[in-house]
Amino acid sequence: MTTVALIDADPAALATKVAALSSVPGVELRIEAVSLGQLLTHPGFPPDVVVIEQREGERVSVNYKIRVCRIAEARVIVISDDGHELAPDVSQLMTTVKSFAQAVALIAS
Repeated sequence: MTTVALIDADPAALATKVAALSSVPGVELRIEAVSLGQLLTHPGFPPDVVVIEQREGERVSVNYKIRVCRIAEARVIVISDDGHELAPDVSQLMTTVKSFAQAVALIAS
C-alpha cells in the first residue's frame, strides 16, 4: 500500500483529486492539505508520496515545499505545465508531470 498526500491551495481542485485518488487500488490517501503548514502538522506526515500542485500567488514556493518533503524522505510529484521557476537543484529531487492523471499513473505503477 502506497500512502499519499495531496497539497493544493484550491479547495475545489483538491476535492476533485481526493475523489479520483480514493478509487485507485493499492493507494491510501493519508493527507489532503491546502497549505504546507497543514501538510507538515498532520499526524500522518510523512507519507510515501506527496503530490503538489502550486497555484499562482502562493506565499510558499514550490521549491521550498519540495525540499521539505524530501528531507522527510517522501517522494515528490509536482503537477506543472510551466516549470514554476524550479531551482536547478530541485529538479533532481522530484518528478514533474503535466496532469493529475499522470501523477496517479506514476503512483499506481
